[in-house]
Amino acid sequence: MEKRRTQVKQNRTVNGKAGIVSAFWGIVCTAALSVQVVVADAGQAGLDLKYGMNYDSTPISLEGASKILVVLTKLQQNFPLDSWAWSVGAVALAFLLYHLRQYNTQKPGVPMGILSLCFGVIQVLGLSICKLDSWAFVSDNFYQLLLALFCMLGYAGLFYHAVWGLYVWLQRAGNGRLRQPRSKLAMAFDRYPGRVAAALILLGWTPWVLACLPGSVDWDSHTQICQVLGSMEMTDHHTVLSTWLHGGCLWLGRMLGSDNLGGFFYIFLQCLVCAWAYGQVVAFCAKLRCPRGVQYGVTAFFALVPAWGAFAQSMVKDTLFAAVFTLFFVYTADLLLFPKAFRETKVLWLRYGIVALLSCLLRKNGSYAVVPTLVLVAVLVGKSGLRKICAGIAVGTVAVYLGFGLFTGQILGIPSAGGDLLLSIPLQQTGRYVCVYPDEVTEEERQAIDAVVDYEQIRDSYEPQISDGMMALYKDPSRQELQTYFATWFSMFLKHPTCYLQATQANSFGYYTIAESRSPYEYYMYINQPSMDWKELNIAYLDTGGTARYLLYQWGLLFKRIPVLGLLTNRGFVVWGLVAMLCWLFRRRRVESVPLAVCLGIYWLTLLASPVNDLLRYFLPILACAPVVLAISLLAGKKSGQNTR
Repeated sequence: MEKRRTQVKQNRTVNGKAGIVSAFWGIVCTAALSVQVVVADAGQAGLDLKYGMNYDSTPISLEGASKILVVLTKLQQNFPLDSWAWSVGAVALAFLLYHLRQYNTQKPGVPMGILSLCFGVIQVLGLSICKLDSWAFVSDNFYQLLLALFCMLGYAGLFYHAVWGLYVWLQRAGNGRLRQPRSKLAMAFDRYPGRVAAALILLGWTPWVLACLPGSVDWDSHTQICQVLGSMEMTDHHTVLSTWLHGGCLWLGRMLGSDNLGGFFYIFLQCLVCAWAYGQVVAFCAKLRCPRGVQYGVTAFFALVPAWGAFAQSMVKDTLFAAVFTLFFVYTADLLLFPKAFRETKVLWLRYGIVALLSCLLRKNGSYAVVPTLVLVAVLVGKSGLRKICAGIAVGTVAVYLGFGLFTGQILGIPSAGGDLLLSIPLQQTGRYVCVYPDEVTEEERQAIDAVVDYEQIRDSYEPQISDGMMALYKDPSRQELQTYFATWFSMFLKHPTCYLQATQANSFGYYTIAESRSPYEYYMYINQPSMDWKELNIAYLDTGGTARYLLYQWGLLFKRIPVLGLLTNRGFVVWGLVAMLCWLFRRRRVESVPLAVCLGIYWLTLLASPVNDLLRYFLPILACAPVVLAISLLAGKKSGQNTR
């Protein structure tokens, strides 16, 4: 009896401690989320100091007040909202955290705690850049530093507990029973998951395609079309194969009497390939015996999330590339998990080699991710006797890719786009330095910069989130001039290193910060008709009224603001979710996840060096591959007896 009383007392103590800790983190995390990312105004704080104390004759001012009083006064500007709504959120979060603490076996360790702190720092710096275009929210004064540190702690705690909850769900869902389907559609889905999912995805895209017939055509695509038709010079700025596909479809339509028909040919081909590719993602989830809710959820993700329908009807090179890259990712995971199937079925190697090559030929940064992935796969499948074949595919892919470049460049005479694209990051850093510290630029530095870009135009051309303005000033300098520029660039970095860091983050924060997208190019639902007329193209929407298009476009913008659902296409949320799942796979010692992590990691790094921040079409491949990582994470959560390998 005494032993039982002792046990009850211990349980109460543990539960009480868990309740206090949960309440603390619930309040801190909710408060961090509610903070307004602004620099508190000293003048307003001075007025707030006297508010409600008009009859107090004490001679006090903000300048002479204690730091504690200054902090309390300025907090009113960073927490301007009524507390009741956020109080509900804090209570709900504390309740969830209290129940989460029952699952100690899935509790993330110290390494995840360190990663959570990194997330907190990166998130707050990213929000500051997003809202203020600088780190002023963090570094403007002592008060801002204290507030930023508090927010970093709150975001770190939120991330840590979110990962904890994810690990619990992966463990429980991975070991759940796979129930037998009952309806005819469910039985058909169970038997042919890839085909049925592809059909449902196409059905979900149909309203977008019909509303935008023959399809939207952005500037890049119309440039590619004009290059093939001969009204613009052909270059490899956009990959030649992608340009040939765009121009070839329009040429075929024009031969049949309609530019609109040619545009629709491309959209029709694109929809078929994309739907089939994303159907293969669902089929892969089914192969790993993921819960049916996950399989149906992935299908709905591709069919109903507005981003996929919007890009399915858009004639832009990234849509087709995203589908092919996703197929490469799926086949890579398939090879790593089921090498026996590749040993027995040679056609699997053929399709793997084809999608690897196409991933390189349809977009230049595809090769940066594909080739290292193939090398790592060859190393990991060595024990299965498949190393030579995989190495052969890697060598063959590189050889054909380079050979294709030599063929188009040397034999067909298609000129290169130039190397200014590789200078996106340093040019943005130089642009920000000149705009922020113009009086500190010496005459020698000015001359070194002017030899590479037009110095006089920098202040008018520099845009923090897009480097096209700076790259348009590029002068194609000599090697000696470039060397002098980089020496100057480095010396300027030593004087103001944070300026360079802020320039880089301003041009990339959207790919790793959970914030509202500020890109005006979220969905490509337009036709550059003035440009079309200029180049004698005749592509126009069949629906001249445009009501259906505007309804869909506004629905797409509204979707981003729906709680939880809007996070599905948030670049920062998806990236950190992938990081959490990959950490789970490493924790479960899934060695085959290394090539997959490298593949997505390298491609993500190319986004950081890309000319445009937070661009959804650049991010589509990572977004499409996320369900594959989720499926493998669920597989890793299974007990050894339930493993499908």
